[in-house]
Amino acid sequence: MGNYLNMADKQRIQALLELGWSYRRIQRETGVHRDTVARYDPKRTPKPAKVAAGSMAKPAGVSPARQVAVSLIGIISIKP
Repeated sequence: MGNYLNMADKQRIQALLELGWSYRRIQRETGVHRDTVARYDPKRTPKPAKVAAGSMAKPAGVSPARQVAVSLIGIISIKP
């Protein structure tokens, strides 16, 4: 499994993080990319996902007329 660090490398990175080393310094020392080092940092808070402003309001590829038709069908089918 080439996409994962072995336990010794994980422990080494965590020990260096506890000593206050920067991601770049750990990268130079271990050869592990700084983005990978950041994934093993327990103090790191992940960035929030970027969501487009209007993405929740209207599904992609659905015309306004189709949205109205679908909502009307939902209203009609709810009535007894």
